[in-house]
Amino acid sequence: MSERRNYMGSMWMQNEDGVITVGINEDALEDFDEISSIDISPEGEKVEAESVIGTIETSDGPLDIYSPVDGEILEVNSQVVEDPSIIMEDPYEEGWLVRIESELASDDDEDEDDEDDYDEDDEDEDMDDED
Repeated sequence: MSERRNYMGSMWMQNEDGVITVGINEDALEDFDEISSIDISPEGEKVEAESVIGTIETSDGPLDIYSPVDGEILEVNSQVVEDPSIIMEDPYEEGWLVRIESELASDDDEDEDDEDDYDEDDEDEDMDDED
């Protein structure tokens, strides 16, 4: 399992094999007493890094949810949408908000494959030259 890290001040993200789980961090939770509702873009929607993908309505006003990566929303945590208090109780495990399949991760994998193929072809040509 990869390391969880903060971004945009109030959010956390965790990358597991190109699937980015996003939530709100404890520091941000200290700023308000209650979460009344959550609105998140639907599953299957394409998102861009640093774009707003949802809003958390809190006792202190709205808090925007930002995507840390370009990708597609894979899963919305329906439990926290139905019962936002879960986030206040357990922001890092049960209280995650959304999972995004990162386009960056899949692009990186393809690039690596292309480079491997290219290197192998070069080696074959070098061997032919030596004959």
